[in-house]
Amino acid sequence: MSNQKSSADSTQFIRAVTFVVIFALSVVTVIYLKRSSDVPLTPEGIAARDSLRNIVHPDTTAAPEVQPAPPPTAYPAEPDSMSMDLRVPSDAGYEDGYYAGITDGVVGQERASYDESSQFPHASQRRNYAEAYRRGYAQGYADGLEGKEFGVVPADPEDEELLEEEEEGHEAEAPDARP
Repeated sequence: MSNQKSSADSTQFIRAVTFVVIFALSVVTVIYLKRSSDVPLTPEGIAARDSLRNIVHPDTTAAPEVQPAPPPTAYPAEPDSMSMDLRVPSDAGYEDGYYAGITDGVVGQERASYDESSQFPHASQRRNYAEAYRRGYAQGYADGLEGKEFGVVPADPEDEELLEEEEEGHEAEAPDARP
């Protein structure tokens, strides 16, 4: 039995020595190959060896005479189309005044946004605008203080009941359109 044990031990010893020798040769080979290379082991060295270095980059600069002129940022308005208010001066004044008055009335600051000036060409038109603006502003300011929004009366519960009754009455009178 001792003979079998020695042959098993010698086989195991040979395997261990063979493994150590193969491992040592592998380490020595890797070290030798790394030291014998002339390319440094930095990202710059890897990139120098890479094909990225050979990629052509287009020249994106353009000559000044070739570049198109930038589009204008603001187009001038034609004097007869956009700069002139096409509304009747008194209507325009009342509407503008009412809007300014209601916004001031809601916040409770009288004449905070009051401006009765206009761009109408004739003195009589500007005068009509200003007079109507004053009336519209006064009405708008009063409506704003009362909580009305642009001339709309706040809903009352009684009004809602009346509307529901009217709707029910109209539904009862309407003939059934189904076949």
